[in-house]
Amino acid sequence: MSRFLRRFVKKMRFEHPRNTGSLGGIRQPSNSVSPFTPYTPNRFGAEHAWTPAVFAQRGPTVLVVEDNDETSFLLRTVLRRKGYGVIEAWDGKQAIDVAENEELDLILLDLQLPRLNGLGVIHRLRQNAKLENVPIVIITGQDPEKYRTTAIAEGCDDFLSKPIDFDRLDALLDYYAPTGKLAA
Repeated sequence: MSRFLRRFVKKMRFEHPRNTGSLGGIRQPSNSVSPFTPYTPNRFGAEHAWTPAVFAQRGPTVLVVEDNDETSFLLRTVLRRKGYGVIEAWDGKQAIDVAENEELDLILLDLQLPRLNGLGVIHRLRQNAKLENVPIVIITGQDPEKYRTTAIAEGCDDFLSKPIDFDRLDALLDYYAPTGKLAA
């Protein structure tokens, strides 16, 4: 540390905010707000009634297999806003476990995954009679042409390149797992 910087740091004073109100007076606790305010369902307006019929209207279920947190968050957010049920897995082995235990309508699968890559996941899923007809769309930042023949031979249905083209994603969703609009 330079001499100038040391002198500057010694002269600096750190002040912490004081416990004062907006006009400089001492803050007083308010009796009008209690931390134990009971929950009232219509406190912020009408709530949607969750009935079995609403759950029956839930859209198709999509398994998102992605090890990148940002891409996973992006896909999860977009899919949920479009009315899809979203299940996530972060590696190949977990993807196989989830796919074997859930009813899926579509799988969005990254190629580069820990523990078992996307091609290995496709191979294992296509050996399962329950999953042989579930559409699998590979999501990759790699050149799709590099893996296209191998992926199609394993049972891949389509490709989506990163960065994600949302128009292409919409087209794939409409084709492989169409969803109807929920009744309001």
